[in-house]
Amino acid sequence: MTNPQRCRQHLTDGQNRRRPAAVLIALACLSGTLGCEQPRRDYHLPPDCLPVRYEAATTYATCLVSSVAMGANYLLGDRKLSERQIQVDLKRLHYNETRVGDLKAYLRQLPERLYLVTLTGQLDAEPPTGLRYWLEKRGYPVICVINRDPGCDPGFNHAVLVIGISTNQKGSSADIVHYLDPSSVGQLHSAPVDEFEIIWASGDHAMMIVCQDPT
Repeated sequence: MTNPQRCRQHLTDGQNRRRPAAVLIALACLSGTLGCEQPRRDYHLPPDCLPVRYEAATTYATCLVSSVAMGANYLLGDRKLSERQIQVDLKRLHYNETRVGDLKAYLRQLPERLYLVTLTGQLDAEPPTGLRYWLEKRGYPVICVINRDPGCDPGFNHAVLVIGISTNQKGSSADIVHYLDPSSVGQLHSAPVDEFEIIWASGDHAMMIVCQDPT
């Protein structure tokens, strides 16, 4: 794994529906190999994954923007948003690409009037905060904030898009979480649920869903 790079993004309104207090999280694009700096490796989706089209982060500050674009494009069934275009639009609107609130406002201004739902999640299938609930019962990819830093420094928080959880076929009882990392040469990552839980917990279990109907 490459050395983490800080982009010092700040999510300023990751609201938790179970707790009224706002969750403040900082995002970092963890890989130094962003955009077209190095060729990206092809991947094949495992079973039980949503067929989401990959969108790369081209700067150290756009892992969240790319994750939002991937979630929105999957919802709309077409590549209507790109990381680059969102950056241009946000600059024109004087919005900050690192603020969740600004991305929420941006999505609401689109003709499709999209919502960015923010939650503190868990790995089960219980609504409305279960990761499995959104993936398997509602059919939405889920933006999760992870942190691979051993010291859990929030400056290394990072947005990825979870697209599926599949049963481990190698004899272990642990299921496998599959996610797209917009800042990694290896676009698709797969990790046992217990390992994913550790890095997700280090990001305060923050998660976001792009949808058209917030109910």
